[in-house]
Amino acid sequence: DVYKRQGLLLALLASVGGDVLLTRPCAAWYTAVARLAGGASYHVPVPAECGGVPDPFALLETVRRIRGEGGRPRVLVLSVADDPTGTLVPPETLHEVCEAAEAEELLIISDETWRDTRYDAHGTVVVGPAEMCPEHTVVLTDLAGSLTPTAWPAALARLPDTEYG
Repeated sequence: DVYKRQGLLLALLASVGGDVLLTRPCAAWYTAVARLAGGASYHVPVPAECGGVPDPFALLETVRRIRGEGGRPRVLVLSVADDPTGTLVPPETLHEVCEAAEAEELLIISDETWRDTRYDAHGTVVVGPAEMCPEHTVVLTDLAGSLTPTAWPAALARLPDTEYG
C-alpha cells in the first residue's frame, strides 16, 4: 500500500533536509511527499530507453543549476523498476546515475517496491543502486499485497551501515 511508503519517505526526506530531485515522469505521490518534507523538489528527465532514473547528464546539469541559484539538493529519489513507465533501468545507465549522485554528494533513495515484479526487459538484469554505491543509498520497499495482507503496515527502509546512514 502506497500510504505506508509515503510516511516512510516523508520521514526520510525530513530527516535529511534540503531539496529533492525526482525523475520526470515519477510516481505521482513522490512530488507531494517531497513538498510536505519542506524542501523544494526538482524534476529531471529520464533517458529515452527507460524511466525511474534520471538521465545522468541532466542530473548533473540540474544539480549545478540549483546550487547556482542558492538551492541545496541533497536527495535523489529513483526507482529501478519504474511504476509509471513499467520499465527497468539498464545496469550501465544506473551506474552512470550512481556515479553522478555520488560526485554531487546526493543521498539516493531507491524505491524498490516493484523490483521483484516480472518485467519483460529483454534480458536486463535488475540491479539496484545499493549494490553499486551502498554507502549513499537507502532502499525503500513495501511488502503489503505481495508478502503480507494489504491491511498490515509493512513499509521498510534499509539504511547504509555507515555514519552517513
